[in-house]
Amino acid sequence: MAKSTHSVSSFARSVLDVVDRIPQGRVMSYGAIADQVGGSARSVGGVLSAWSEETNWHRVVYADGTPASCHGNSASGLLIDEEVPLLNGRVDLTRARWPDNGR
Repeated sequence: MAKSTHSVSSFARSVLDVVDRIPQGRVMSYGAIADQVGGSARSVGGVLSAWSEETNWHRVVYADGTPASCHGNSASGLLIDEEVPLLNGRVDLTRARWPDNGR
């Protein structure tokens, strides 16, 4: 998966592995990923920022469903393309959260 020349830390690999398992049309929050891998939501964001070319970073949203604002605010468009349900610019987490019992 990694195309970059610098190595991936074990923490980053764990984050990327979780993100890679999020199915098309579904999302997870930064905090839910952090809970799974033993880090903070901010550290998950750092991994996705550094390795965005390697994964579907747009499937990770804030706890309130707000899509990431990086990459020229392209996350919303990518989520719409995947038919992720949005309400007032936020992901409808009751319908799109993965896994269904996640935070």
